[in-house]
Amino acid sequence: MINLPEGIVLSEEQPKLLLEKFGEARRETGYLYPWEGLEEKVRRMERSTLPFVGYGSLLNSSSAALTLNKETLQHRRPIIVFWSHRIFNYDMGEVVGRYGKPKRKLESAALNVRLTESLNDTMNAVLVEIPLIDIKALRKREIGYDLKAVVCLDWNELGEQPFIAYLLLCSDEPRLGHKRTDNTLLPHRKYYQVCREGAKEFGEPFLQYWLSTTYLADGVTSVANWESTAWE
Repeated sequence: MINLPEGIVLSEEQPKLLLEKFGEARRETGYLYPWEGLEEKVRRMERSTLPFVGYGSLLNSSSAALTLNKETLQHRRPIIVFWSHRIFNYDMGEVVGRYGKPKRKLESAALNVRLTESLNDTMNAVLVEIPLIDIKALRKREIGYDLKAVVCLDWNELGEQPFIAYLLLCSDEPRLGHKRTDNTLLPHRKYYQVCREGAKEFGEPFLQYWLSTTYLADGVTSVANWESTAWE
């Protein structure tokens, strides 16, 4: 059974359409950081924007405004992403200063995604059409993340056709000579709050789904459970 928000059921034909689009997405090679040739490919596709998935701090309009222009932010829309497992295992490293020094040891993880082979692995996010001129700023913000194609449905129009967009995925392999994943880490709490508040901007059901489809680095413990048992 596909993991969807409570009360949401797909039509009989939607799983087939999702699988077809899944095959198309997996044939996409994606882009290893720092995404060489990305802008040129978008131009060759005769597009002026990159369909981009924001699933963490970019959910938060104030945080997103540090990188994206006002007009871009006005056209964000909530989506569901399939074959994707969201986890806190990106080592923030030098970026941690943006959110303040962690109060507890090992609390320096930001969000990451692992692509899976299961249609049941879903998460919510926001679709942002990134203008070519803003890709440079996004590249500077999202150090070490590759870009991968994923399959999505519109949160408010689940009966519509699935589509492909690109999300950030940090590999366990080094990028620019530095490994940025660590499965011993816990979420940086200030960063976590930024992401959580961003999810809440799209309504309580969206927030609750975000809490249930976001996991610690172990890939098993949901942040909803973490909040209820370990948050102080």
